[in-house]
Amino acid sequence: MHVAAARISLHIPASQSLKDRRRVLRSLIDRAHSKFNAAIAETGGQDTWQVAEIGVSVVSSNATHAGERLDQLVRFIEQHSPEAIVTEIEADVIPFE
Repeated sequence: MHVAAARISLHIPASQSLKDRRRVLRSLIDRAHSKFNAAIAETGGQDTWQVAEIGVSVVSSNATHAGERLDQLVRFIEQHSPEAIVTEIEADVIPFE
């Protein structure tokens, strides 16, 4: 089993409140989750208006497949979030024996 995980930092420049921020994140997380059936959660920056961090993970029996699926998920987030700008991505594939 292999787990591919990433921490993605986002900047939401148009956000003027926590409510705006939650709306943008909820939409992005829901669309990515439904398309990839991956685990996605907000993992940081909950008290800031324009900065957010999400964690995503994919599980597969094959390391290559897990890495490719994670790459697709990250690209989807970058391309389908016009209100959120990806500022940093930290990713890894972890093998479990």
